[in-house]
Amino acid sequence: MQRSLNHPMRKISIISILAIGFCLFQAEAGVWRDDFEDKRTNEWKVYNEDRAVEKWWIERGSAIGEIFMDGFMSLWLTGNEDWNNYSLSCRAKLIKQKNNAEPYFGLTLYDTGQKNTRYLFFVYFNGMVAIVKSTPEGGAPVPFPFVAEEDIWYDIEATVKENLLEFKINGEIVGAAQDTEPLKSGQAGLVVSNARVQFDDVAITGEKIPNGGPGKAQQVSVTRKLATTWATIKRVDSN
Repeated sequence: MQRSLNHPMRKISIISILAIGFCLFQAEAGVWRDDFEDKRTNEWKVYNEDRAVEKWWIERGSAIGEIFMDGFMSLWLTGNEDWNNYSLSCRAKLIKQKNNAEPYFGLTLYDTGQKNTRYLFFVYFNGMVAIVKSTPEGGAPVPFPFVAEEDIWYDIEATVKENLLEFKINGEIVGAAQDTEPLKSGQAGLVVSNARVQFDDVAITGEKIPNGGPGKAQQVSVTRKLATTWATIKRVDSN
């Protein structure tokens, strides 16, 4: 369990995407997958777990994350702390929320656990999504418009490449940012707050990611380069 972000500290800048192709992975990329069909969670760990208020479990081939404690979020982590330059994707659906509290779910990349640094990619239900750089000093969401609804599956994908961050929903870029002091590496994971959320078809892709995982990953060849539409970067906010 982790306290929600409420301290202003913006260290990343919004960028605009001007439609020039940028190849994310130049070499062969590995893919680690978990489709939760085996009902095992031994490759996952709840960060700073408090069993009284948060839980994660497998149900009918999907993972369920739940926490209903105001001001806190639950993070479910996998992978290694030396992973970098990778994408994390999955399907996610809000299936229950607490009255009078703002639910959200998302992804964490470059997560260092107890060192308390990570990049967070959130889907809110108030007409926005956000990219956040979180450190022990705090963090502040950089918002982008997107209208999400309860009980609808969304394909979400977050990518960190060097100092560039990108957030996609249903294959479309909804937000991008540049970090002038980028984090180095960290684990990947799923995030939920003030809600019960269903996750499925997790995939982590990158040059240094090993092929494997319960979902039986297949290698991505050079001829199937994973491309994104990074482009000329225009600084919008550098505070």
